[in-house]
Amino acid sequence: MDILEAVRTRKSIRGYKKDLVSKEVIKEILEIATRSPSALNTQPWEFTVVTGEVLDNIRKANVEALMSGKTPSMNFESYKGIYKQRQVDLAKQIFKLMGIAREDSAKRAEWMQRGFRFFDAPAAIIISMDESLEGTLALFDIGAVAQTICLVAMNYGLGTCIEGQGIMYPDVIRKFTGIPDSKKLIMGIAIGYPDWEFPANEVKSEREPVDNITTWHGFTDQS
Repeated sequence: MDILEAVRTRKSIRGYKKDLVSKEVIKEILEIATRSPSALNTQPWEFTVVTGEVLDNIRKANVEALMSGKTPSMNFESYKGIYKQRQVDLAKQIFKLMGIAREDSAKRAEWMQRGFRFFDAPAAIIISMDESLEGTLALFDIGAVAQTICLVAMNYGLGTCIEGQGIMYPDVIRKFTGIPDSKKLIMGIAIGYPDWEFPANEVKSEREPVDNITTWHGFTDQS
Protein backbone atom coordinates (compact mmCIF):
# COMPACT_ATOMS: atom_id res chain seq x y z
CA MET A 1 0.00 0.00 0.00
CA ASP A 2 1.23 3.51 -0.83
CA ILE A 3 2.36 5.32 2.32
CA LEU A 4 0.37 8.47 1.54
CA GLU A 5 -2.80 6.45 1.00
CA ALA A 6 -2.20 4.61 4.26
CA VAL A 7 -1.80 7.82 6.24
CA ARG A 8 -4.86 9.42 4.67
CA THR A 9 -7.16 6.41 5.02
CA ARG A 10 -6.07 4.93 8.36
CA LYS A 11 -8.86 4.93 10.93
CA SER A 12 -9.63 3.35 14.27
CA ILE A 13 -11.41 0.04 13.70
CA ARG A 14 -13.91 -0.86 16.42
CA GLY A 15 -15.49 -3.95 14.85
CA TYR A 16 -13.59 -7.00 13.57
CA LYS A 17 -14.19 -10.26 11.74
CA LYS A 18 -13.52 -13.41 13.73
CA ASP A 19 -10.74 -14.47 11.33
CA LEU A 20 -7.50 -15.09 13.18
CA VAL A 21 -4.32 -13.16 12.41
CA SER A 22 -1.26 -15.37 12.10
CA LYS A 23 1.78 -14.99 14.31
CA GLU A 24 3.93 -14.70 11.17
CA VAL A 25 2.01 -11.67 9.89
CA ILE A 26 2.10 -9.87 13.22
CA LYS A 27 5.82 -10.62 13.55
CA GLU A 28 6.46 -9.09 10.12
CA ILE A 29 4.49 -6.00 11.12
CA LEU A 30 6.47 -5.59 14.32
CA GLU A 31 9.81 -6.16 12.59
CA ILE A 32 9.05 -3.37 10.13
CA ALA A 33 7.60 -1.09 12.81
CA THR A 34 10.77 -1.27 14.90
CA ARG A 35 12.37 0.91 12.24
CA SER A 36 10.34 3.77 13.73
CA PRO A 37 12.26 6.86 14.89
CA SER A 38 13.76 6.50 18.35
CA ALA A 39 15.51 9.26 20.29
CA LEU A 40 19.20 8.34 20.65
CA ASN A 41 18.20 4.89 19.32
CA THR A 42 17.02 3.89 22.81
CA GLN A 43 14.16 1.75 21.39
CA PRO A 44 12.14 1.80 24.64
CA TRP A 45 9.28 -0.33 23.32
CA GLU A 46 8.50 -3.92 24.25
CA PHE A 47 5.61 -5.92 22.76
CA THR A 48 3.34 -8.59 24.19
CA VAL A 49 0.97 -10.09 21.62
CA VAL A 50 -2.12 -11.94 22.82
CA THR A 51 -4.80 -13.97 21.08
CA GLY A 52 -7.01 -17.02 21.66
CA GLU A 53 -7.74 -18.15 25.20
CA VAL A 54 -5.31 -15.69 26.76
CA LEU A 55 -7.05 -12.72 25.14
CA ASP A 56 -10.47 -14.15 26.00
CA ASN A 57 -9.42 -14.42 29.67
CA ILE A 58 -8.22 -10.81 29.64
CA ARG A 59 -11.49 -9.62 28.11
CA LYS A 60 -13.57 -11.47 30.69
CA ALA A 61 -11.50 -10.30 33.66
CA ASN A 62 -11.43 -6.71 32.41
CA VAL A 63 -15.21 -6.57 32.11
CA GLU A 64 -15.67 -8.23 35.50
CA ALA A 65 -13.38 -5.62 37.08
CA LEU A 66 -15.22 -2.81 35.32
CA MET A 67 -18.68 -4.04 36.31
CA SER A 68 -17.59 -4.56 39.91
CA GLY A 69 -16.74 -0.89 40.15
CA LYS A 70 -13.02 -1.42 40.52
CA THR A 71 -11.14 1.80 39.85
CA PRO A 72 -8.87 1.57 36.80
CA SER A 73 -5.22 2.39 37.48
CA MET A 74 -5.30 4.53 34.34
CA ASN A 75 -8.02 7.11 33.82
CA PHE A 76 -9.33 8.80 30.72
CA GLU A 77 -7.68 12.12 30.01
CA SER A 78 -9.70 15.11 31.17
CA TYR A 79 -9.78 17.59 28.30
CA LYS A 80 -11.19 21.10 28.15
CA GLY A 81 -12.20 23.60 25.49
CA ILE A 82 -11.79 22.65 21.83
CA TYR A 83 -10.04 19.41 22.82
CA LYS A 84 -13.06 18.30 24.82
CA GLN A 85 -15.37 19.35 21.99
CA ARG A 86 -13.51 17.19 19.48
CA GLN A 87 -13.84 14.25 21.85
CA VAL A 88 -17.57 14.88 22.27
CA ASP A 89 -18.11 15.26 18.52
CA LEU A 90 -16.45 11.89 17.90
CA ALA A 91 -18.57 10.19 20.57
CA LYS A 92 -21.74 11.66 19.08
CA GLN A 93 -20.82 10.34 15.65
CA ILE A 94 -20.12 6.85 16.99
CA PHE A 95 -23.29 6.69 19.09
CA LYS A 96 -25.40 7.86 16.16
CA LEU A 97 -23.95 5.19 13.89
CA MET A 98 -24.45 2.55 16.58
CA GLY A 99 -28.00 3.69 17.36
CA ILE A 100 -27.16 4.46 20.98
CA ALA A 101 -29.44 7.12 22.42
CA ARG A 102 -28.11 9.58 25.00
CA GLU A 103 -30.48 8.25 27.65
CA ASP A 104 -29.81 4.57 26.88
CA SER A 105 -27.48 3.78 29.76
CA ALA A 106 -27.48 0.04 29.04
CA LYS A 107 -26.21 0.42 25.49
CA ARG A 108 -23.70 3.06 26.55
CA ALA A 109 -22.36 0.68 29.20
CA GLU A 110 -22.14 -2.11 26.62
CA TRP A 111 -20.19 0.17 24.31
CA MET A 112 -17.74 0.99 27.09
CA GLN A 113 -17.24 -2.71 27.75
CA ARG A 114 -16.20 -3.20 24.11
CA GLY A 115 -13.16 -1.02 24.73
CA PHE A 116 -12.16 -3.13 27.72
CA ARG A 117 -12.54 -6.19 25.44
CA PHE A 118 -10.14 -4.73 22.86
CA PHE A 119 -13.21 -4.25 20.66
CA ASP A 120 -13.44 -8.03 20.29
CA ALA A 121 -10.45 -8.07 17.94
CA PRO A 122 -8.87 -11.49 17.36
CA ALA A 123 -5.51 -10.24 18.65
CA ALA A 124 -4.02 -7.39 20.64
CA ILE A 125 -0.56 -5.88 20.96
CA ILE A 126 0.37 -4.53 24.39
CA ILE A 127 3.21 -2.02 24.40
CA SER A 128 5.25 -1.66 27.57
CA MET A 129 8.54 -0.13 28.62
CA ASP A 130 11.00 -0.61 31.45
CA GLU A 131 10.20 1.18 34.70
CA SER A 132 13.63 2.84 34.60
CA LEU A 133 12.53 4.96 31.64
CA GLU A 134 10.95 8.32 32.36
CA GLY A 135 10.13 11.55 30.59
CA THR A 136 8.64 12.44 27.24
CA LEU A 137 11.27 10.97 24.90
CA ALA A 138 10.41 7.33 25.60
CA LEU A 139 6.68 8.03 25.33
CA PHE A 140 7.25 9.95 22.09
CA ASP A 141 9.07 6.93 20.68
CA ILE A 142 6.26 4.60 21.71
CA GLY A 143 3.75 6.87 20.02
CA ALA A 144 5.83 6.68 16.85
CA VAL A 145 6.07 2.90 16.88
CA ALA A 146 2.34 2.57 17.59
CA GLN A 147 1.52 4.74 14.57
CA THR A 148 3.91 2.73 12.40
CA ILE A 149 2.33 -0.56 13.51
CA CYS A 150 -1.08 0.75 12.45
CA LEU A 151 0.16 1.93 9.06
CA VAL A 152 2.10 -1.25 8.28
CA ALA A 153 -0.90 -3.39 9.31
CA MET A 154 -2.90 -1.84 6.47
CA ASN A 155 -0.51 -3.39 3.96
CA TYR A 156 -1.76 -6.79 5.17
CA GLY A 157 -5.43 -5.84 4.98
CA LEU A 158 -5.62 -5.44 8.75
CA GLY A 159 -7.26 -2.77 10.84
CA THR A 160 -6.20 -1.47 14.23
CA CYS A 161 -7.34 0.65 17.13
CA ILE A 162 -4.87 2.24 19.51
CA GLU A 163 -6.68 2.13 22.85
CA GLY A 164 -5.96 2.38 26.54
CA GLN A 165 -9.08 0.76 27.99
CA GLY A 166 -7.78 -2.76 27.46
CA ILE A 167 -4.82 -2.17 29.79
CA MET A 168 -6.55 -0.07 32.45
CA TYR A 169 -6.46 -3.03 34.83
CA PRO A 170 -2.74 -3.86 34.77
CA ASP A 171 -3.15 -6.66 37.31
CA VAL A 172 -5.38 -8.45 34.79
CA ILE A 173 -2.82 -8.06 32.01
CA ARG A 174 0.04 -9.16 34.24
CA LYS A 175 -1.91 -12.19 35.50
CA PHE A 176 -2.51 -13.64 32.05
CA THR A 177 0.68 -12.52 30.27
CA GLY A 178 3.34 -12.61 32.96
CA ILE A 179 4.48 -9.06 32.25
CA PRO A 180 6.45 -8.19 35.40
CA ASP A 181 5.91 -5.18 37.65
CA SER A 182 9.24 -3.84 36.37
CA LYS A 183 7.53 -3.01 33.07
CA LYS A 184 5.11 -0.09 32.65
CA LEU A 185 2.06 -0.82 30.52
CA ILE A 186 1.76 2.09 28.09
CA MET A 187 -0.82 1.30 25.41
CA GLY A 188 -2.78 -1.44 23.72
CA ILE A 189 -3.52 -1.95 20.02
CA ALA A 190 -6.45 -4.07 18.86
CA ILE A 191 -5.63 -5.71 15.52
CA GLY A 192 -7.60 -7.84 13.09
CA TYR A 193 -9.49 -7.90 9.80
CA PRO A 194 -12.08 -5.09 9.72
CA ASP A 195 -15.77 -5.92 9.64
CA TRP A 196 -16.95 -3.22 7.29
CA GLU A 197 -20.56 -4.06 8.09
CA PHE A 198 -19.99 -2.87 11.67
CA PRO A 199 -21.57 0.62 11.89
CA ALA A 200 -18.87 2.32 13.97
CA ASN A 201 -16.29 1.52 11.30
CA GLU A 202 -17.96 4.15 9.12
CA VAL A 203 -16.66 6.88 11.44
CA LYS A 204 -14.70 9.60 9.68
CA SER A 205 -13.01 11.76 12.29
CA GLU A 206 -12.37 15.35 11.30
CA ARG A 207 -8.97 17.03 11.35
CA GLU A 208 -8.30 20.70 11.95
CA PRO A 209 -7.14 22.52 8.79
CA VAL A 210 -3.39 22.97 8.72
CA ASP A 211 -3.76 26.77 8.35
CA ASN A 212 -5.50 26.85 11.75
CA ILE A 213 -2.68 25.11 13.61
CA THR A 214 0.47 26.21 11.80
CA THR A 215 2.55 29.40 12.04
CA TRP A 216 5.07 30.08 9.28
CA HIS A 217 8.26 32.13 9.64
CA GLY A 218 10.87 33.17 7.09
CA PHE A 219 8.93 32.18 3.98
CA THR A 220 8.32 34.58 1.11
CA ASP A 221 4.93 34.88 -0.56
CA GLN A 222 6.35 32.84 -3.46
CA SER A 223 7.54 29.91 -1.27
